[in-house]
Amino acid sequence: MVSRRNFLKTSAACLAIPAVLGMSNTLWGQPTNLRVRKNLMTLADNDPFFEKYGEAVKAMHALPDTDLRSWWGQATIHADYCQHATLNFVSWHRPYIAMFEEICGELIGDSNFALHYWDWNQKNGIIPNPFYDNPLLNVTHWNDPGEYNGINWGRIDSLPIRALQKGTGLQSDPVRSGSFTERNLQTILRQSSFVNFNNMLERQPHNNGHVIAGFPARGLPGHIGDGLSPLDPIFWMHHCMVDYMWAKWQSADNTTQDNDETYSDMFVDKNGNPITFTSQQVRDFTKLGYTYDDLIGRERFEAMLKNAEISSAFQATLAEQLKSAKSVSLGMKKASITASVGEETSLSAKTTNLLRNLQSSRVFRTTLAGKKLLATEGTRVIAVLKNVGWPQGGNNGLVVNVFVNCPYLTPETPATDPHYAGSFGFFGSAKMTSMEHGSSVVIDITAPLTVQAGAGRLIDDIKVQLMPVNAAAESKNTASFTVTDLEIIRLD
Repeated sequence: MVSRRNFLKTSAACLAIPAVLGMSNTLWGQPTNLRVRKNLMTLADNDPFFEKYGEAVKAMHALPDTDLRSWWGQATIHADYCQHATLNFVSWHRPYIAMFEEICGELIGDSNFALHYWDWNQKNGIIPNPFYDNPLLNVTHWNDPGEYNGINWGRIDSLPIRALQKGTGLQSDPVRSGSFTERNLQTILRQSSFVNFNNMLERQPHNNGHVIAGFPARGLPGHIGDGLSPLDPIFWMHHCMVDYMWAKWQSADNTTQDNDETYSDMFVDKNGNPITFTSQQVRDFTKLGYTYDDLIGRERFEAMLKNAEISSAFQATLAEQLKSAKSVSLGMKKASITASVGEETSLSAKTTNLLRNLQSSRVFRTTLAGKKLLATEGTRVIAVLKNVGWPQGGNNGLVVNVFVNCPYLTPETPATDPHYAGSFGFFGSAKMTSMEHGSSVVIDITAPLTVQAGAGRLIDDIKVQLMPVNAAAESKNTASFTVTDLEIIRLD
């Protein structure tokens, strides 16, 4: 294993340029004849995209509801067949979004039409102005009904509203913003395990995005907060961001777990014909006809790449470490707790040699100018909350903040607090089997543990604290949920 000293010394060359580039990497080189999805937050309010997208929404509304290409038909596909809290989460939504994109292009006569991704981390995570100013993109304009009984989702009752007002973003509230920060998104992207990546991507920014954008202070949720969420035009941008995260994770040569699921009799193509996909068929998104703006354009990074001294010997050393990498359980607590809104609930686990484990290193995959690289960082420690039940006794507009060893925790403790680890939310329904019987939630607790180690107060007893808060600060949700068991794991 690479020593702590060598880790600090030699990792700089591999991490310096990715840090400068932020979230910009390259995938399979310059595409040909691919639709290019752009960062929605970089577009001017008068960008032609918004007008074209609005015309596509209008054209879909003009189709009969029985046509699955229609606005209503596309929403019912989600309510009937969507995959949540399963390993099919990203692979089901990818063809769903791609077929919707092709339908839009067909209806407006633009085969190059591409959806764009709502970058939660930029501009405070606001919903761009045209989604309010252009009636065709404003969910309230269409007044679509929100009552439906989905095959997969069950009973749905939502309204044509948004909880996020114009100019307000996912990061506007300091208490509920932690899922969307650069640090958290990078943490997700550096997960080597697909199970952890999929879990963290869905349960954290994906779920919390639906909840914060969808749940007002009182009353029924907006469409984006329930099973008919595709009725809100911003839904498709939200899921483009989810897919973009998966594409970036794939570009670093991470491996999606084998899954032989077949999605048949669910989607339709641009002509309304049924189309079948398998989970393996959709792994290469370029075969679905699109790519992302910052996964192309190798030439803009070549100058930086020339200045980077990337040691082949060091890469070989990291490759050997990666081969022997394994997850190690540091401690477990078997217990059953009930967490309620506005109240601290905790699970404590006794670990062994926590400081020594925290000081080791791990290898992760990244890319630089299209070149797949291995890089190092300090080890990561995760908390796995097991058998997290569906909220009872109220709506599910919850954001659950997770802290570690915080002596002063209140519902107002912000995500910037040094004890903050992460947050998760609930989006789905109790009818879905995995949600009904409970599923695991993975939270990376490395950051607060590192702060406590630096202050000389890290101990082997880890207290993982849950603080459920309402999606809207003034709402009076009284929901509660159960958690059974906690495991602390070191990731190599």
